[in-house]
Amino acid sequence: MVIYGVNPIAEAVRSGYPILKVYVEQSFRDREKILPLLSSSYPSAKIVKVPRKKLDEIAKTKKHQGIVAIVSPVEPTDFDELVQRTIDTNGYLLFLDRIEDPHNLGAIFRSADAFGATGIVIPKDRSATITDTVVKASTGAVFYVPYAVVNSFSQAVKEFKKAGGWLIGLETGGKPISKYSFPFPLGLVVGSEGRGISNPVKKQLDDVVTIEMKGHVNSLNVSNAVAIGLYLISLQNET
Repeated sequence: MVIYGVNPIAEAVRSGYPILKVYVEQSFRDREKILPLLSSSYPSAKIVKVPRKKLDEIAKTKKHQGIVAIVSPVEPTDFDELVQRTIDTNGYLLFLDRIEDPHNLGAIFRSADAFGATGIVIPKDRSATITDTVVKASTGAVFYVPYAVVNSFSQAVKEFKKAGGWLIGLETGGKPISKYSFPFPLGLVVGSEGRGISNPVKKQLDDVVTIEMKGHVNSLNVSNAVAIGLYLISLQNET
């Protein structure tokens, strides 16, 4: 897999993620000290200086900030392991019901990392998956937040409930989130950008919460909504 940009590659190095090769622009200024750290942590990884045009070709974008890396694909975690970890820690797991925009998925990984989610669960079909775009949008958070890919999303939420978790949906028409007392261990369920939470999943929810808004636009970007939800959940989980 190809990743690019200073922050994503720096986080990949710091997290110890397998890096195979790094291409840097000939005039690259290593302000983050990525290359010395890379040389000490990955002695077998090759660092190659190339013209900017070559980086454009490898990254398939001009927004690579002068550095591109070839890494092993980010492998998913076993779903049962994520569930058990959430139950054991009385934590909160994020269920993403068909998020299709890779930029939204990347931003959600950032929020999950920032606010301490146990991990993320995504369906195998009709959903964005981990790509170089997601890695870039997450600024490297995908290297820290475990995720699981499930064949049946509705079956996955059902298994989480059987294991002892609560399922709370984040969607319009629910109870005010600012006044809500979240139960733990928790599965926060968020629907797709256009369709929301699917009906089979919605039937399994224990409750639904809504972010109260005062402006003229009646909806938030899904990644913004997730950030607000996880922040409020993290505050309650600490008490």
